[in-house]
Amino acid sequence: MRNNDPLTFAIMLMTIVVAMWACSQIANGTDLTHRYKNPSFSGIGTSAHYLTIENQERTRSDAIREKRVSDEDKRQAALKNTNYAKFIKNLESRIYARFSKEMEEALFGEACGSTWSSGAITNPNSAVTNNEDTSFGDCSGEMTFNGTNIKFTKDTSADEVILEINGPDGNSKITLPLNDFQF
Repeated sequence: MRNNDPLTFAIMLMTIVVAMWACSQIANGTDLTHRYKNPSFSGIGTSAHYLTIENQERTRSDAIREKRVSDEDKRQAALKNTNYAKFIKNLESRIYARFSKEMEEALFGEACGSTWSSGAITNPNSAVTNNEDTSFGDCSGEMTFNGTNIKFTKDTSADEVILEINGPDGNSKITLPLNDFQF
């Protein structure tokens, strides 16, 4: 082995040189630089980042608002569905039906001296027309309900009914011909 000493030494030396050269190639690099990923810090893509944040916040607040509205609608529907609310609604409906029936009878019925017989109208005498004879009923009337004033006048000389409705949501005047409702 002594004869191989220079050879072994050369192989060893070459192995060490090659290893050092290989290690120096791996360790060779550039300077380390730190970059922020968040656009708020780096400034790259900042406007798109801010728009994304704004959209997320708006979507979240819209969902919360819609949930509140939905919950309120459900609460209102539940309040309208109670037995008490159903009773009141039915009572109001019957009161309105009664009012309209009484008004219809006063306007187009045989009250105020007009009588109908076999499809022909008999107009009242002048005492009824001038409200001197009230045995047939009054030729005009007025009713107020829930802030709405309804006034009607039956003009037998002009063969028409004048209906005036004044309420918080508007006013209107309707003129109805009497003889056009015959069959």
